[in-house]
Amino acid sequence: MERFLAWRDHVASGDSERAIAARMGIGNNRVGRHLRESDPPVAETVIDFARAYGVNPVDGLVAAGLLTRDEALRAAASEPLRAATGLQLLDELARREKERLRRSETADDTGTEASPPKRKRWRRDIDISEGLLT
Repeated sequence: MERFLAWRDHVASGDSERAIAARMGIGNNRVGRHLRESDPPVAETVIDFARAYGVNPVDGLVAAGLLTRDEALRAAASEPLRAATGLQLLDELARREKERLRRSETADDTGTEASPPKRKRWRRDIDISEGLLT
C-alpha cells in the first residue's frame, strides 16, 4: 500500500483529496475510501485517477499491486506480436540468430565458447534462413 500511496502522491503533486476528487469529478469520500483506505485500492478508481492526471493507468495498477510488472509487460508485448506478419517474425528471428552468432564468434576468437564445427553449422542455418527471407 505504501508504494501505491507514494505513486498517488507523486502523480497528484501534493493535491489534497478534495482537489483530486474535483479533478476526477467524484466525491472526496470516494477518493479517501478507494485510493487511501482500501487495501488494495479499487482498480476502477485507480484507472479514473490516472486518466484524470494524464498518466498511464497500468503504472497505477502495478503500484497498487493489482497487476505485476511482468503481467503488464506481457500484455504490452502481446498485441504487437499478434499484429506482426509471418515475414516480420521470421526476420526478427534471423536478426536475433545473427546477433547470437556474432557474439559466439567473438567469444570463439578469445577461445572461450563454441567449437569450430558448430560455428559452420550455424552459419549454414543462417544462410538457409536468409534464403527464405529474400
